[in-house]
Amino acid sequence: MITFEGKYKNLKARIFSEEPFAFLFVSIFYSFILSYFFKDENLKYYAYFLELALIILFVILTINTFKSIINKVTFNESNIKLEGEIFNKEWEKVIPLKEIKIEAKGNPSRSGLCGVTFYIKLKSKDNSYIINSFQTFSDKQILEIFNEFKKYKGEKIIIDEKLYLMRIQEKIEKCQ
Repeated sequence: MITFEGKYKNLKARIFSEEPFAFLFVSIFYSFILSYFFKDENLKYYAYFLELALIILFVILTINTFKSIINKVTFNESNIKLEGEIFNKEWEKVIPLKEIKIEAKGNPSRSGLCGVTFYIKLKSKDNSYIINSFQTFSDKQILEIFNEFKKYKGEKIIIDEKLYLMRIQEKIEKCQ
């Protein structure tokens, strides 16, 4: 059994991260555009409706972004155990390794490789789980989690996955 533990980030820290504010600025921008194009008295109610729809969309996207976090990943011979929080309530999920697939991903950044946030997406037939969505794990831990998953599941690393792993390794060597 091997366990990887990331940093704890509470709900307040997740809410005040960068992504919810990006959604807010985009919705405000589109709100100004809508109010500019719908100046006519007959069309202003459509503008109000569209602005309300944007606000609702913003709230849904924001809640979906920060609601859950995974702090701890544990592997054993046949299962993976994910522990974290949904809002401020602790949860854990045990998933058989046979039923889950893994993908290494990265959120690109304008500041180059050092600004990229790498994460792991675990997909089962019912749900998907993202490890490192709020930068709670280091890049080295992400690399180790991916390799341990493949080892416990008995799968080989394919070329596409090797490219992401090489990028993570390059970031570790250059930026940390």
